[in-house]
Amino acid sequence: MAETVLYEKRGNVVIMTLNRPDALNSINRQLRRDLSDAITQFDGEEGSYVAIITGAGRAFCAGRDLKERASDNAEGVQARARDSMHPDRPYMWPQTWKPLIAAVNGYALAGGWSIAQMCDLRLAAEDAKLGITETKWSLLPPFGTILSKQIPLSAVLELCMTAQPVSAQRAYDMGFLNKVVPGERLMEEAMIIAEQIAENAPLAVQYFKELAYRGLNMSTQDISSLTYHMYDQLLTTEDSKEGPLAFAEKRKPNWKGR
Repeated sequence: MAETVLYEKRGNVVIMTLNRPDALNSINRQLRRDLSDAITQFDGEEGSYVAIITGAGRAFCAGRDLKERASDNAEGVQARARDSMHPDRPYMWPQTWKPLIAAVNGYALAGGWSIAQMCDLRLAAEDAKLGITETKWSLLPPFGTILSKQIPLSAVLELCMTAQPVSAQRAYDMGFLNKVVPGERLMEEAMIIAEQIAENAPLAVQYFKELAYRGLNMSTQDISSLTYHMYDQLLTTEDSKEGPLAFAEKRKPNWKGR
């Protein structure tokens, strides 16, 4: 069986490529397992500080493989919410506090939008199309329920209720994308950002990502307390001592991620 997710390491940057181009990289059971395994591998891999997720061919990801779902229905296999989401979060993918970048090279629909939304930074090719299309097929986008923490509720309702894809520029105007670039420069631009992140202290980046997301659901007092606690933890690490030392010695830090 062909690999549905390609895993490549370039220095401290990992590139995960969704690899079902003939099916527009739609999410079947194997791709779900393979992408989950890739994220888990990245999360635990020493020296891997940033990951880019992109797609092979003309799509980023067209969402759930509805042919597989239709076949399951025909065989009497009852679909469940757990097929599309984790019990504790509206994504089906493992959690990582390492930074993820989506390089949206083409169609990013339904579950494809979910993969992009799961990432922390999102770049798209100028001709990419993005949409939340579940309601077109009497399905529910669980990830859409928290999207209003990132973009205006009116935009979320438009996307989910019309089920119509929008241009990369419109997704940028909504605040969903960080950058829209010519398609031929997409991976180059994604690598530039990934390498900028990878130059920084990896634990500091990971701690800040965790604080930023946890803070969305916490009071100011609670997030302040958590920040105080995590900052004290960070200050006990080798890297937190290496940073000031490298500054004093006027050299590039040698990060160890510990």
